[in-house]
Amino acid sequence: MRLIHHTKNYTLTGEQKVTVQVKDKKINKINNKKSHVEIEPLNEEEFLIKGEKKSHVGEIVSLKQNEVSVMINGNTYTFTIDTEIASKRKAKLSKKAGPKVEKVNAPLPGEIVVALVGEGAEVHKGEPVMILEAMKMQNEITSPINGKVKSIHVKAEETVMKDQLLFEIEPLK
Repeated sequence: MRLIHHTKNYTLTGEQKVTVQVKDKKINKINNKKSHVEIEPLNEEEFLIKGEKKSHVGEIVSLKQNEVSVMINGNTYTFTIDTEIASKRKAKLSKKAGPKVEKVNAPLPGEIVVALVGEGAEVHKGEPVMILEAMKMQNEITSPINGKVKSIHVKAEETVMKDQLLFEIEPLK
């Protein structure tokens, strides 16, 4: 009897682009480096990430097709998961499409405290664009790219829902 090993390559795109190779349902490589990370489901929403020295419990916050938000140690990470073929196709299409406007949505429901910049302002990746108050905590909503604020869709003291469009940024040319 011959064992069949199934290997698949995925691209996770969030703040950084990461390639992951999965072999026999285990993470084999991350960015082409041998991995010692295992992910074990605990129930439908929680999972255990086991590293060489530490383990962390994670929770799936939202899952819409290939867009995923997970919370690990109180930090939320949002990314898309693409197969190797889909990732190459997207890269090809984005080169043809030209600069893409980045849309920034509310990560959770709350109230806009202040917009720190106006439309037309130049911002850098990671720079705060507005402050969102949720559960008595103020959260900086930052620019995902270096660019120019194309439009702001909310104003101070406005209540917003999770995933509501807050602002759009055009990449610098």
